Amino acid sequence: METWLKRALIIIAIFVAIVPLGILGTWNCGDAWGEWGEVQDSAHGINWTPESYFGAPLPDYNVEGWDNKLMASIGYWISAIIGIALTMLVVLGIVKAQEMIRER
Repeated sequence: METWLKRALIIIAIFVAIVPLGILGTWNCGDAWGEWGEVQDSAHGINWTPESYFGAPLPDYNVEGWDNKLMASIGYWISAIIGIALTMLVVLGIVKAQEMIRER
């Protein structure tokens, strides 16, 4: 395995390991960015939440029914791993497409 790839995988593993720390903020300080709140347009007095917000595969980075803190942390890990895997697939697809274009 190439050195840069090994380093990148180690960094990714560290981020996956510490990802549940983000849940501490929501338990102790409320929502970090208001992502679960309503969209407010004060100029027009509109408060609404788009329907697409409710169609996430893992809403609130959690698996339904996993309400205790340990299980919620595992939900964060699952979300992180899925997100990293999807991102890597997209990047590898782009790299592969570029290689195919260069070969022509």
